[in-house]
Amino acid sequence: MKRTIYISLLFILVLGISIYLYFNQRVVAIEQVFPGKIWAKPIENLPNLKGVGAPTAKNCGGCHTEIYDEWKLSTHANALSDIQFQSELAKPSSPKWICLNCHIPVQNQRETIITGLKNGDYFRPVEIPNPNFNSEMQSEGVTCATCHVRVDSETKESYVIGGTGKTSPPHPVKIDRKQLQNRCYDCHNETYTLNESLICSFQTGTELFASKSNESCSSCHQPEVRRSFVKPSLNKPIRTAHKHGFIGGGVPKTFDLYPKQIPLGYKPGIVLSNIKVENNKIEVLLTNANASHHVTTGDPERFYRLILVGTDRLGKTIFKEETRIGQEWTWSPVAKKVSDNRIPYGKSFLWELEQPNLSIETLQFQAIHVRLKNTTSDYMIQSSGYVSSPYKERVEKMKELYPHSSLVIESKYQLKTKSRKDTPLEELFERNVHRKGE
Repeated sequence: MKRTIYISLLFILVLGISIYLYFNQRVVAIEQVFPGKIWAKPIENLPNLKGVGAPTAKNCGGCHTEIYDEWKLSTHANALSDIQFQSELAKPSSPKWICLNCHIPVQNQRETIITGLKNGDYFRPVEIPNPNFNSEMQSEGVTCATCHVRVDSETKESYVIGGTGKTSPPHPVKIDRKQLQNRCYDCHNETYTLNESLICSFQTGTELFASKSNESCSSCHQPEVRRSFVKPSLNKPIRTAHKHGFIGGGVPKTFDLYPKQIPLGYKPGIVLSNIKVENNKIEVLLTNANASHHVTTGDPERFYRLILVGTDRLGKTIFKEETRIGQEWTWSPVAKKVSDNRIPYGKSFLWELEQPNLSIETLQFQAIHVRLKNTTSDYMIQSSGYVSSPYKERVEKMKELYPHSSLVIESKYQLKTKSRKDTPLEELFERNVHRKGE
């Protein structure tokens, strides 16, 4: 009798362990864990492109020289080398393969292929070597092929997606302007909760749709330009094209890129509509006149820092106030948006203050677009041990190497004459080259 009981208990134990091991080790398809999420998988491996070779940005630049030179200056080209991203990626809590799906979105850029997730756990990806891995392409971040190259489902050959017709390139072309425009939303319009403290929140596309401005992402971030699509030696006609610097919020990834921001098309999303002083009250009115989405947008930790300084007739500071426009989040123990005073397209933000000192003769207003707070970069520097070379050494010097913010508006207002003088954007960006920290 006792033997029968022992055997039964042993059977139950073995069965329990077997069930546990089965469910703990079973491989679940990525599509089951993240149904309908384009960002959950990279673009499939791309074979060589006829007339081009490997679909690298460098090879595309062999003919599309001006476009290639612009792209090299872009945030897209720096999507992998961005040291803030590398610091975030190195965190033990980071689901690295998911983050890389937007920062190096083509499978050729990945050393391994994720075939599934053990027990559906995104921290336990099943990886196999990628026979088509291209290290040069990996370093290109969001490369040309991200938007422009796909594989034909029938012929299994690569082709280029173009936005205009009437061309005769050496590679196959499919004209699909809408697909090009919609590609932006795959990464720039997603809010997804992985767990209580890991939330991806980028709603730029939704903000754009809500504005009803009839603008696309390209309208601002890829301004139109008249030129040949290819190098002059190919003798192709001048046509309407788009710049490919993908200009954004005016805070580049390296200080040496500051001089290129304005030529690539940058201008602040907000404008200083008015400064008014009446009845001992100060009013500063800012309007989102240039961005068809909220300002700020994208990364929820971006914000505008607003500074107002009053000086007397001798130039001595006798008044200073600050406020901010942006989102406030808490990230631990639970990620949660606390507040949001960003400005939707066409709307305004009114900053009202008491005038505490009647000796004020001049008010200076500044708007600073902050991408990275000093407290955050301090933490990244302290945690640089998680980061591998060559990025570790760069994270350690983040204050020197990485622009945290940009001064984008500056204006001086004389109370007696009620006159205002705005500092030219070109002058502000010359000064931004030397800004360190927030």
